[in-house]
Amino acid sequence: MRTLCFVLLAVIAAPALGQDPPSAPLAVDDEVIVRGRTGSRLRVEIERVEDAVYERFNALNSRDEFDILCSIQTPTGSHLTVRGCLPKFALTAESRAARSIVRGMQAATGGYDSNASLSLMRMDQKGDELLAEMRRLAREDEELMRQLARLVELKEIFGDRVGKRL
Repeated sequence: MRTLCFVLLAVIAAPALGQDPPSAPLAVDDEVIVRGRTGSRLRVEIERVEDAVYERFNALNSRDEFDILCSIQTPTGSHLTVRGCLPKFALTAESRAARSIVRGMQAATGGYDSNASLSLMRMDQKGDELLAEMRRLAREDEELMRQLARLVELKEIFGDRVGKRL
């Protein structure tokens, strides 16, 4: 689900550019130069454009649960931070499932109950609805489509450069 937002954006914007959807990028070292930018500068630019895309999408979409929120977290066992962006409905479903599991463990019922499973299953349906909403808004709003195209372009540059290095 963590890569859902980028995949959705790539699927929406790529056809408008006459391209196949890009694959997910890999990390680039800071000293690598990509079209006149270091890997670090390119990541900052991607993040800036990503923020603009999500801000525009959040302002336009018809349901608050489709709003996309980004956060920076440090995964367990790591010292490196990771930026992740998810729609509110996914954050809510993950939270409900976690609470349900904890309640099940506290009640000594085995830990995982059907409420947790149901919350997570609904994410698939809402993911489809989110994709339809993004497609509709991208067709209707020129600024959003332009920002999406720029984001896909930057991520392709980032991914292409990493692929050539490997």
